[in-house]
Amino acid sequence: MGASPGAPDPGAPDPGAPAPASPDLGPPGPELLEAVRAPVLDWFERSARDLPWRRTRDPYRVLVAEVLAQQTQAERAAEAFPRFLARFPDPEALARATPAEVLREWQGLGYNRRALALRACAQAVVERGGWPQSVEDLATLPGVGPYTARAVACFALGQDVAPVDTNVGRVLARSLAGADPSQLTPASRQRLADAALPGGRAWAWSSALMDVGSAHCRPRPRCDGCPIALRCRWRALGAAAPPPKPRPRLGPAGSFSGSDRRWRGAVVRVLAAEAAGLDEPALLAAVGAAAADRPPGWFPALLHRLESDGLITHDPQGRYRLPDEGAGA
Repeated sequence: MGASPGAPDPGAPDPGAPAPASPDLGPPGPELLEAVRAPVLDWFERSARDLPWRRTRDPYRVLVAEVLAQQTQAERAAEAFPRFLARFPDPEALARATPAEVLREWQGLGYNRRALALRACAQAVVERGGWPQSVEDLATLPGVGPYTARAVACFALGQDVAPVDTNVGRVLARSLAGADPSQLTPASRQRLADAALPGGRAWAWSSALMDVGSAHCRPRPRCDGCPIALRCRWRALGAAAPPPKPRPRLGPAGSFSGSDRRWRGAVVRVLAAEAAGLDEPALLAAVGAAAADRPPGWFPALLHRLESDGLITHDPQGRYRLPDEGAGA
């Protein structure tokens, strides 16, 4: 679910995956669509996950859920959802909060830039006096990409649009096209989802596909009990096994890309508990970064990037803190 700055778009192809093989995939036939839709919707009525954001049609709450669930397991997002809303119950409350307040509440959820993007979106909604009513206008909000715009339009506004997250893309690519989603371009996956969407059932259908992907159509599939198993093209082709894992991408210095994530999260987490701030040596010690096998100067460079991203700041005395923490001190 969801896409925003600081987190990969869930509809994007896997890094290192084979080049898309079917960019001009035609729509599935009506017979196949009907044979897939009916059992999926029936299965969903019996097996739907009880997720808290499924009990609301409020755009703000749906957006919070989408952002929480980016790169986070649904169960973990479900635990954080009521806690975050208790602290920031509406866009106005979130828009008034300082970055430090939002980042502190976000601790434990990872990808801290998502929290700041969510705050910026709330501010934009408050400034414009309400929520946009089309996918195109929703996508103009800060931090709201094509997937998230469709998700809000579908799950909150009740529109017949098809949000394609990782699970949805995998289920539809396999069952209707007999392909791994990495073989299809994002545009092809979206066209497939648009063609499969049953009119007037977008909320239930999209939710059902997400649940099928979570319970059965995983990277390593569990076909037994899957409502699509008997009509799945991918399974019929004997392809019910995951494709080879992509090779990890290497950064400029040969380290795996994203390897700073641990240290970025640790710095923000430590500063969330230190309102008075810490200077660089104290911060280095607090996160245990001295033990890292990194070239000289990597930690100041990390702090500089965090500051450029708006996640930390420092005062004239050289103490680092969360943004707007202790203003005027």
